[in-house]
Amino acid sequence: RIVLYVPQAIVVAVWSLVAAPAVAIAWLALLIEGRLPTWLDHFIAAFVRYVGQVTAWFFLLSARYPDPLHTQAHPFAVELPERPRQPRLVTLFRLVLAIPALLLAIALRVVLTLASIPAWFAGLAVGRTTAGLQELGMFCLRYELETLAYTLLLTPRYPRLVPAEPP
Repeated sequence: RIVLYVPQAIVVAVWSLVAAPAVAIAWLALLIEGRLPTWLDHFIAAFVRYVGQVTAWFFLLSARYPDPLHTQAHPFAVELPERPRQPRLVTLFRLVLAIPALLLAIALRVVLTLASIPAWFAGLAVGRTTAGLQELGMFCLRYELETLAYTLLLTPRYPRLVPAEPP
């Protein structure tokens, strides 16, 4: 997977370079209008979805190779709200407010990385990972993507350790 991951990592890196100024524009748009422009919302949401696909595939949570153009339905889908109104004052301090969630997301990425090692061995032995490792990985990835969506201004909802609704 590491060899197949390299092109995906390059696409994520290039997209990140373009997404950074887009998020700065989004921050200004949210402060002025209180809502993201449609094109910007779609661009940043597509980035978050793709990062989710790449991460899920690399850490053995999904068997489907990531699709940066989203031309096919992917079994790992990230659902994001469509252009919600966001409070301007919270938006002003979003990066500072996101710091605790970002620190926890980093810790959960370490857990996801460590969980992928026995998942890889289980995949070699029985052809699939265990349900427990899959659930742990999905928990870590869900929180990481919620944090990413919050930090990149897609949603005003702070990341939660408990999902909004049962899976």
